[in-house]
Amino acid sequence: MSPSYYNQLPGQFQREHETARQVDLRAVEVPSEEFDSLAADGAPMIYVVVGGRLLVSKRRVSNEHISHAVLADGGPVQAAGEFKIKVESGALAVTALDNMSGHYRPDEASLEVARTAFESAGVRVPTGAVRSYDWLGP
Repeated sequence: MSPSYYNQLPGQFQREHETARQVDLRAVEVPSEEFDSLAADGAPMIYVVVGGRLLVSKRRVSNEHISHAVLADGGPVQAAGEFKIKVESGALAVTALDNMSGHYRPDEASLEVARTAFESAGVRVPTGAVRSYDWLGP
């Protein structure tokens, strides 16, 4: 069983949720046609893994910063971070994947959960694309 990470900034959720509603943000499940359209855009994105489901969004929507907590509806996650993706030889491939989420602060172990979720959804994640963010650093 994957560890759970909890929202470290719950006091911000109501405002973030309202902002997401105003820009008509919906978490996009991977795989899906909607995800394929987002991926083709090439914009930086965020992800969460909740109950084994991989949910994503653009990092910014209508010039508004989107939080991981909004994707997870404020609840716990098994992984969270940021990623970039591109079409490579006709298939989707992650070019950068990390565990950077100020709301959840997941540890390095969450990256394997994320990698597995992407690959199970048919999105290749090369080893060199994965980078751990150290929340305990300077």
